[in-house]
Amino acid sequence: MDTPVNEKKVETNTTPQSQPQPQPQEQQQQPLDDTPQDAPLTESAPLTPGLPHDPAPDGGFQAWLQVGAAFLLYWNSLGLLNGFGAFQTYYEQGLLADQNASAISWIGSVQVFLLMAGGFFFGPLFDLGYARSMLVTGTFLLVFGCMMASLATTYYQVLLAQGFCMGIGAGCLYIPAITLVPSYFARHRALAMGVASIGSSMGASLYPLMFARLQPRIGYAWTMRAIGGVALVLCSAATAVAQPRIRRAPVVVVAVGGTSAARWSLAGLHHLAHDAALLDRRYLIQCVAIFFSNLAFFQPLYYLVSYAEAHGTPPSLAQYLLVILNMAAIPGRLLPSVVADRYGVIATFLAICAVTAAVDFYWISVQNQAGNLAFAVLYGFFSSSVVTLAPVVLSSITHDLSTLGTRLGCVAVLKGISSLIGPPIAGAILDASGSYLGAQLFTGTAMSLTAVFTLLMYLTVRKMRNTSAV
Repeated sequence: MDTPVNEKKVETNTTPQSQPQPQPQEQQQQPLDDTPQDAPLTESAPLTPGLPHDPAPDGGFQAWLQVGAAFLLYWNSLGLLNGFGAFQTYYEQGLLADQNASAISWIGSVQVFLLMAGGFFFGPLFDLGYARSMLVTGTFLLVFGCMMASLATTYYQVLLAQGFCMGIGAGCLYIPAITLVPSYFARHRALAMGVASIGSSMGASLYPLMFARLQPRIGYAWTMRAIGGVALVLCSAATAVAQPRIRRAPVVVVAVGGTSAARWSLAGLHHLAHDAALLDRRYLIQCVAIFFSNLAFFQPLYYLVSYAEAHGTPPSLAQYLLVILNMAAIPGRLLPSVVADRYGVIATFLAICAVTAAVDFYWISVQNQAGNLAFAVLYGFFSSSVVTLAPVVLSSITHDLSTLGTRLGCVAVLKGISSLIGPPIAGAILDASGSYLGAQLFTGTAMSLTAVFTLLMYLTVRKMRNTSAV
């Protein structure tokens, strides 16, 4: 193992035209590129060496190409995981019938936790220019997890393959999905991110539809392999065209020996603490709001089908409710984004959260086929708006977009924790009571708290603006 000697700080605050500072031969700084290599330790930086801070193009071929790449990444990260309800029902009735609903929901919860919480590590890596490496790694793990799940026959095997392996892979894809677009758009940022996030609805619609149609015909194993093949093609296309516009410039600690990507990532997080982001009241309050939104979000996706079958909907129709829900999410991701660009993203997000909470409580009253269909459409539309606008709200209170990946990554840890515990808590309530009422009240209350904290953040923003105007 190499031993560091005589470390020396060198600040790099350069543009593409500036000359590099000379270094002793044994301490030459390695260039920052997309391939992790034996690079010196970075601690923090506010600037972007690869690309200048010029205004966002707000359109054009390259900008919309990034929207297309993000669309495909959403499709195969959040979209694939949001379709877990189809697997939940199949596992309860078939492959894992010996397990209870709460235990099976842990598979989906672990997936989402790793997707979200992985942002704590992957966000700084994206800011430092490792986007392509993340995409290649994520594609491999996602497809490999599908193939291993196709061979699984026991609970722990499904948990390892679909929960852990696919979850980590989706996490590698998710941070680029939500971070590629904002630096290319300013005025139409909410609309562009709304279009990109439609990929999540498409994935969450078409993957369950694939599973429902193929599994009875070709079996579980070949259905999982088919899903993995589709994911490989789509993720490869996204990787080929993805081009981050802004990267962070490091303050370098030059030392003899290699530096792992993990230390680069921790260095980016070190900068987050030093630029006082965690002391920003708006940021802190919105983090709490997003925590509660994810605590509420996944229960309807996991339990909608089984609830519908128990309340007046034939199984032949119930299996398509997730498809209906996610198709309704397509206009739900687009139309509120247009409204947000016109009337303000924070106010729009607040209104959407309040309506989504009302829809969650409406679920309690559903007792027939028509009610289940109505709930699927309403929840698909409004809950997708919550997911789409949340990162737009955070980008609107982030002045230096070169830190956006890191900030979103830290928020993703909270989202991951709430996503991990939400469905199992609801499943435990369901198993203990034998009724969906407690789980539905838990879901509606959590979404109501999202609206409350978003209102507090909205009032804080208005107060800060009024104070600065004096």
